[in-house]
Amino acid sequence: MPDELWLGPAGEAFREIYLADQDGLPQAESYFDASRVEPKDVNKILQKAKNILWVEKSDTSFVKMTKDLWARPQRLVRITAPTEKAITAELRGSANQVMQAFKDHDMELIQTRLRRSAYAYTHENLKDIGIKSMLLHKGFDPTLDKENLKIFATKTVKTIQYIVISSRPMSEGLVSVDEIIAHRDSIGKNYFEGTYEDSYMTTEMLIPPAIANTEISGMFALETRGLWRMEGDFMGGPFLSYSIYDEKNDRILTVEALLYGPQAKKRNVVLEMEAMLKSI
Repeated sequence: MPDELWLGPAGEAFREIYLADQDGLPQAESYFDASRVEPKDVNKILQKAKNILWVEKSDTSFVKMTKDLWARPQRLVRITAPTEKAITAELRGSANQVMQAFKDHDMELIQTRLRRSAYAYTHENLKDIGIKSMLLHKGFDPTLDKENLKIFATKTVKTIQYIVISSRPMSEGLVSVDEIIAHRDSIGKNYFEGTYEDSYMTTEMLIPPAIANTEISGMFALETRGLWRMEGDFMGGPFLSYSIYDEKNDRILTVEALLYGPQAKKRNVVLEMEAMLKSI
């Protein structure tokens, strides 16, 4: 984006949209990192970037997406219009579509990388709960194995990560937000404890979880992003869950990622865990 646009309403619109904070993280972290250069300064090194948004004035108005123009894999989006006002309108009008394209591209790249570090086979505990395949990092070991509840965990230098998978009979209609929270809180109270006696995990409701519709493995799912905390302790962190409507088996399969890492940046870790959940 040229300097004249970056310093005006177009640049302001870009920053407001593309550098907004990611939902469900305890510290402010934007979903995207961005480096801005003048179009004339885009050299061969910058042409290797995985996601490029090219914004400049032109006689015609359009939003055009291109794959693998200068590198592979790459997603390039060009936005042009005759005036700064029109460019700003194009930036805002195309934001959802363009952001989703970049996010889908990122998810494909993360899942491709995961295939090199995931279990080469579907873990037996996943098969037991009716999951045919899932990209699960080899570092995750089973810590709980019950008929309708499986928990995996891994520790890194700065984090502890959990994958929680549960199955319950499908109810009439869509489950409510309250039901989703009640289900995860029942697991948190019974199977997650802190360092103090009688402490347990619960959903942080001071910042309400964000709910969105999505699809996993061709099935309707509700995505929930939010924060968890330990009641009676000082621990907490982000969680991401999907309540999948498995109509063929008349059940709701809930897959959830939990992260504890008070000293760690969390966005990229949650993204990798999201890629695992979405690979089901």
